[in-house]
Amino acid sequence: MTELSLKVVASVVSACLFCVCTFKMVGAMQQAGYKNGVFWRWLKRKDNLQYNRLAVLALCLALSTAIVSLCFSFLGVTWALAISAIPFALLCGVFFWADGKYALKVKTVRTGRLCRLFGIYLFFVALTGYLLIALLGFMKDWNGSELYGLVAYVPFAVMPLLLPALLCLANAVCSPFENAHNRKFVKHAGTVLNETEILRVGVVGSYGKTSVKNILKTILLEKYSVIKTPASFNTPVGIAKTVFSPEFKEKQVFIAEIGARKRGDVAELCALVKPDYAIFTGVCKQHIETFGSLDNVYAEKSEILRCGAKKVVCGNSLRGRVEENERTAFACATKDVCATITGTCFTLVIDGEEIPVQTKLLGEGAVENIALAATLAKEMGLTTTEIARGIEKLQPIYGRLQPLESNGVYILNDGYNCNIVGAQTALAVLGTHTGRKCVVTPGIVECGVLEEELNGRLGEMLAGTNADLVILVGQTLAQPIKDGYVRAGGCAEKLRSALTLAAGQEILAGWVQTGDAVLFLNDLPDVY
Repeated sequence: MTELSLKVVASVVSACLFCVCTFKMVGAMQQAGYKNGVFWRWLKRKDNLQYNRLAVLALCLALSTAIVSLCFSFLGVTWALAISAIPFALLCGVFFWADGKYALKVKTVRTGRLCRLFGIYLFFVALTGYLLIALLGFMKDWNGSELYGLVAYVPFAVMPLLLPALLCLANAVCSPFENAHNRKFVKHAGTVLNETEILRVGVVGSYGKTSVKNILKTILLEKYSVIKTPASFNTPVGIAKTVFSPEFKEKQVFIAEIGARKRGDVAELCALVKPDYAIFTGVCKQHIETFGSLDNVYAEKSEILRCGAKKVVCGNSLRGRVEENERTAFACATKDVCATITGTCFTLVIDGEEIPVQTKLLGEGAVENIALAATLAKEMGLTTTEIARGIEKLQPIYGRLQPLESNGVYILNDGYNCNIVGAQTALAVLGTHTGRKCVVTPGIVECGVLEEELNGRLGEMLAGTNADLVILVGQTLAQPIKDGYVRAGGCAEKLRSALTLAAGQEILAGWVQTGDAVLFLNDLPDVY
């Protein structure tokens, strides 16, 4: 094998080892929405040791390469360097095994985009490795010293420190193609959607979108065949994927969750979906980070009022802001609400007819969500009997104030996408428990300049629940929560801090006992 071939093989093999070792970083890039800035903030976060581990790997590789090569110097430079590759591979394997013990909380999905990114990342790592090997080989030949030749490739061990930058470079190269591909994909989905006669429903708001979407589907199934965007698919690509799914064919109603992280998103999604009906749940200081103010959030979400829908049903918190006319309505009235940690009962009033409701869904937020869905279902032709039958079939949604019980302990899983309105509802439900109470939370994100203020309010709310234990996860938002908690008269001795959710669960395991209630309030994705 020629020297050139050896360099190519060495660079490709080492690139494969490095890329496999750092696949977690690729998953974090996916969670960051393929945005280099968000990814880089994750990497530099205080409690994120990913870069530290890469630095340790680089140091270990440098030492092993030098020591092993020198120990086998009696075999000659070529064989000594070849043998030093053995601990190189073993150390990469150990790193991969050890790093795997700190898995991402959000599972990496092997999409086409992720695979393409990984392929280009692998190419850049291999190319950089080859250039380094070629340069170091040239330096070895130029120096001519056998001793220098034995340690000439030690600088190659710095490669792990370059991997995050190379991933960002690969993502920057991929993004223009991916964006163009997505635009074409979404445009085709819009054409397909326009060729159908399916009734379309858009769900907009700062909170409650996914819950309302699921509730509405369950109720509408009493009259129609229905498909909704799965999970929290609320982007043009997510909606397009639903349109092209096998389940979409021959359905009568399509419910699309419409998300917004920047100005123009709602208008873009409405132009794609062209909703016949819509629900506007409400607005709160969520996504202030990208919108700048609550007024801007409302201005963006209220685009749904101009989308041409026959009827837009709005949450009652929007009274006084949204004009009620022939195209708008508000959620129907409710009364006699009784919310506990095990369920909720209330009376729904639709067109003067009272419907007694008992549901496993928890909190007054669930009452509002059911009222919104029931009001629109009535507009879409369902009878009160069909609506009541649909409500009876409602089941809790994973991660959205989901009640669980384990060994006599009541668990409220409200881990998905916490906002100040949802936090207030969840804490109110926890407050109905008569036994000991615990809250585990990392705080509320995506609030921009209001992050400190809102997490201070969260601390005040935590103090008001009289929880017996509050476990604050992470370092990013812990201090404003503590400040608000103490300011509202909370007992500082009840506060505990944990760097990770796993560490928080260890604290909880040593405290919890039968009859306790535990609320998991927001489980941040890894990139926060």
